[in-house]
Amino acid sequence: MRIINALLFYSLFSSAVFVYGIGSLQAAESSLARKKIAGTFIKSLCCVLTVISLTYSFAQLLLIPTGLAELYPLVALLLFATASVFFEIIFQLTTKKSSAEFAVSFLTVLLSLNEGQSLVEAIAIGVCCLASYYILIPFLFTFTNKLSSSKNTDVFRQKTSVFLCMVVLMMALFALNISWINAGL
Repeated sequence: MRIINALLFYSLFSSAVFVYGIGSLQAAESSLARKKIAGTFIKSLCCVLTVISLTYSFAQLLLIPTGLAELYPLVALLLFATASVFFEIIFQLTTKKSSAEFAVSFLTVLLSLNEGQSLVEAIAIGVCCLASYYILIPFLFTFTNKLSSSKNTDVFRQKTSVFLCMVVLMMALFALNISWINAGL
């Protein structure tokens, strides 16, 4: 039940892009470009799952027993750099395309390790954070295509319209959370 709550919370109600700002600029830029994102999503997902698993295990087995739990971001960074290069090489050999991406995946790893209370929950949070980022890009692409078909052709207006669309989506998702009505509870 806790895993389902985490999946719903981090994919819908508390999207990593809207609440934490993870990848908001990258999502806006990716929605303006006509790139295929499926390969980048698969590479990022493999990298994030590997790094979450290794960092969580390393922290549980070595860092926490020795009292060095504060060093897990450094361990995560080292493991992420290694895994990212490894998966980038594999991705380039198989598809002949580059999918270099750092910020969104690494911040997703840190968020999921901070928020997850178990390995399964950390992996679920990581998957949901990445999914919320990569699901947002086609929505923004649709909005920008709709707006660019009208009189808005300036790049500044397109980027502004993308961010305004993100604000509208964020308000629509947060409208479901009406806990502010019951402040006394």
